[in-house]
Amino acid sequence: MIVRCTRVAVIVAGLASAGCRDSNITPPPPPSTVGGAIVFASDREDSNFEIYRIGADGRALRRLTTNRDFNDRAPVLSRDGRRVAWEREVGAAGGITAVEIWTMALDGSDAEPVVRNGSFNRSPSWGPNDEIVFTSRITGSDQVYRLDAGGAEPVRLTTGGAADQNPRFSTDGQRVVFQSNRGLDFDIFVMGRDGSGVTNLTRFTGDDRFPTWTPDGLRIVWTRFDERSSTFDLYVMAADGSAPAPLITSPFNELNPSVSPDGASVVYQTDRTPPFALYVAPMAGGDGRPLRALSTARAGAELTPWWGTSP
Repeated sequence: MIVRCTRVAVIVAGLASAGCRDSNITPPPPPSTVGGAIVFASDREDSNFEIYRIGADGRALRRLTTNRDFNDRAPVLSRDGRRVAWEREVGAAGGITAVEIWTMALDGSDAEPVVRNGSFNRSPSWGPNDEIVFTSRITGSDQVYRLDAGGAEPVRLTTGGAADQNPRFSTDGQRVVFQSNRGLDFDIFVMGRDGSGVTNLTRFTGDDRFPTWTPDGLRIVWTRFDERSSTFDLYVMAADGSAPAPLITSPFNELNPSVSPDGASVVYQTDRTPPFALYVAPMAGGDGRPLRALSTARAGAELTPWWGTSP
């Protein structure tokens, strides 16, 4: 158990050797017929993590945050594609002292904090009415909270001493899927938007993490740790936890999936191109391929992609 948790922490943080980056060659063909935008975090410049935006066709890469004093991570798009929410790590000489939730316009302007309580606040996700669910450690353990649009105080949705993390609103805003180690390892849970009706969806050996919905709300895609191969793979199941099946399995680590707005494709981070790069695969099955052209010109990692609509 200790080895598995350590490996998860290393992989999520992207602590790996330098790898393949941009080139001037023609990017790969569009991975999906739908447009939209993909936002992600990368340390490809300035040796700290910033937020980037790229088209679903792998073109038009644009940097959105430029503050060297912070690491910016885990961006997500609002439902209309006009705003981005993300984590901002506040640090000092001794390490990270707090993590805040910020939002900004899709072009990087109008940045402002929305959760700043001196604690560790992570994994924001937008609802259909601009409400945000996120994880906060303000009570001592990671718990899920909801901040309504214009709300002054977040509403706590989960209780207890377990770590409840990575909440994601369903498309209709009525359900929240999240991961929790209420058992011996992490499993996927779902609950109502008010925290009611908590249901355990996975009960398998190994960690289940990073759940996300398909746009129709009928399925959940997530990352499972395979103890036999010691790698992370992508799985998909029905929203009630039935019919779990592998989506992407390989000798590499696939993490942080996000499904395209048309439900046809999934983008995820993988160390197939070290340290981590963004790959796209069809939801119908098949091997993944890079979102954009890569070379060994520049070091850095690409993490936590989110695929949404753009105005």
